[in-house]
Amino acid sequence: MTMTTSRHNEKFKGMMTALLTPMDERGTVDAESLRRLVRHQLDRGIRRFYVGGSTGEAFLLTVEERMGVLETVVEEAAGEQAAIVAHVGCIGTSDSVRLARHAERAGADAVSAVVPFYYKASMKQIRDHYETIMAATPLPMIVYHFPGATGVQLSLDFYEDMASRPSCIGVKFTSLNLFELQQIRARCGDDFLIWNGHDEVFAGGGLMGADGAIGSTFNMMPDLFASFYRDMAGGDWSSVREAQTEANAVIAHMLRYDVIPYEKLVLYLQGVIATPTVRRPLTQFTPEERRAIEAFYAQSGTLRRSAAGREERSPA
Repeated sequence: MTMTTSRHNEKFKGMMTALLTPMDERGTVDAESLRRLVRHQLDRGIRRFYVGGSTGEAFLLTVEERMGVLETVVEEAAGEQAAIVAHVGCIGTSDSVRLARHAERAGADAVSAVVPFYYKASMKQIRDHYETIMAATPLPMIVYHFPGATGVQLSLDFYEDMASRPSCIGVKFTSLNLFELQQIRARCGDDFLIWNGHDEVFAGGGLMGADGAIGSTFNMMPDLFASFYRDMAGGDWSSVREAQTEANAVIAHMLRYDVIPYEKLVLYLQGVIATPTVRRPLTQFTPEERRAIEAFYAQSGTLRRSAAGREERSPA
């Protein structure tokens, strides 16, 4: 993992959990479960949170719900010296601006935004989108690059341009193209921070120059990834390979199913959240799928280790 001296605050470097948004059985945001999730992460040494991103079902929430989720996280993490990044990305610029201004008022430390998608915006329109958000708040911006979901491939010229802007501190790079990640590092320099976004290549991202990672599976495996990052920072690559293999055994099983419902079910089994409910059009598992996941959980030392200190739930 690249350990560089940057003009930006060191608190943004390292591993950052892309928080899930717990919901009750009616599909309403469950603030108490969200508080427990944040506390569970804090108790395991996590001090960086990415709020309201893809993992948080952002595009299935209203703007007001997204604001409420951020406020809950900020309140629960108060006094813990945690860095909180609010994802404010929307298809429309005006809603992104509204969320960015709210993030500043709520006490977030930075904002992030996925590129505007669906309407096939040009690179100029995408630049204008980010410029407008950055002009609306003094909070630093993290570009969110997720071509597999947005269908938008950003260019190296785009990154170089964004890196020249003092308000833009880096990119959440959710792509398996680690050559591209390395090229962003080469073109933009060490002051432009890069967070790896695919947990299955956490180690590879670090080797290719990432300053940290923003991951969804950190919700259910915080202990493993916290030690993983320490080994990487210390250059213990033998331990890093072992940790990546251990994490990928869980990730490979998860990828047989739908990611967000899987992670919520695991957190439910760990005793962290009250229900594994997701918002439609995402759906719950069939009884057969749920039994298969519960059986995997029961024999997974990796997942059960992260439930330590909590009362695990028995299979349904």
